Amino acid sequence: MDQVSDFFTGLLSAALWPARWYCGTWTDFHGWLYILSSLGICASYFLIPISLFYVFIKRKKDLPFPHLLGLFSLFIFSCGLTHFLDAIVFWIPLYRLHALLLFITAIVSGVTVFYLYKVLPDALTFTSPAQLEKIVAQRTLELAQKNNELIKLNKEMDNFVYSTSHDLKSPINNIAGLANILKMELPQGNASVDDLLLRIESSSSRAIDAIHNLTGILKVHTEPYDDLELIHIQTLVEEIIEENTILVKESQVVIRYELNASNIFFSKTALKSILYNLIINGIKYKSTDRIPEIIVRSFPSVDKTIELHVADNGMGMDLDAYGDKVFCLFKRFHDHIEGSGVGLYSVKKIIENKGGSIAIDSKVNVGSTFKMILPQ
Repeated sequence: MDQVSDFFTGLLSAALWPARWYCGTWTDFHGWLYILSSLGICASYFLIPISLFYVFIKRKKDLPFPHLLGLFSLFIFSCGLTHFLDAIVFWIPLYRLHALLLFITAIVSGVTVFYLYKVLPDALTFTSPAQLEKIVAQRTLELAQKNNELIKLNKEMDNFVYSTSHDLKSPINNIAGLANILKMELPQGNASVDDLLLRIESSSSRAIDAIHNLTGILKVHTEPYDDLELIHIQTLVEEIIEENTILVKESQVVIRYELNASNIFFSKTALKSILYNLIINGIKYKSTDRIPEIIVRSFPSVDKTIELHVADNGMGMDLDAYGDKVFCLFKRFHDHIEGSGVGLYSVKKIIENKGGSIAIDSKVNVGSTFKMILPQ
């Protein structure tokens, strides 16, 4: 115990030994080769834990065996200190401190080896890069097969819906036609019969509208709209207005243009469907307090897109209540006006299928502005 006490009491004492330069015969070449080699190893041993600490900071959330990384860093750092003292004793013979550091390094290395042996079975279960590549390739192949099956199933479903829609139209039209014949053939004045025929006509009309909406939805999802061309926006809007002359005249709507970008490179079929739905909606949902007005605006952008706005001064919508449902299928917010709830859904799907986006600003009894960003 006296030796232990004396060891720690004189831990930093250098009086009992000569500096290593004076132990034996050292040439300058031999001594400096030893010293510089020890300092070079020491520098490397200090840089390794720093690098490992950087890795730990960057990957600490998903780094395997972080405790092993810490022990290994401490072991390397301890080895660096022993090599540093191995160079220092050439001038300051701190042999007791050197011995203590060697003892600490031995303990740290033993604990590291023990922990490494403990986690080795888990480490061996880690998947190698080659195995990961094989798994990814297999999963990709399976995904491609499932995707092909899904495409095939979707096509079969589309064909079924189109076929069923076509098959249903004929008998429903026949029912509506027979109802009209009965209306003309039967004597007038029977209120119950007239009411029954009116219900048949109304039901037939709703059924045909539902079939048209269903086929319209399918068209949105399956139509590629690849007929890209340079389109003059105002010309296309005027074409839509001309095709709906009666509705435009009856509503007395005013169409204005603020086109900073007159032309757009897009699918004419797609853009016509988009503008048709937004302009006709602006007319249908007009305010009774003022003459309806629709403004078509366009703005070029530096990121190879064009921003297209269609604004109206109609009834508007309460976005706080319905904002997340505006573009949903079969959602309507003015039930007193006839509609299917398909138009805005179709607009959004067409735009997104072309890589664009749409948003809406709206206030009740002020109007709505639909803002579209269309890629060029």
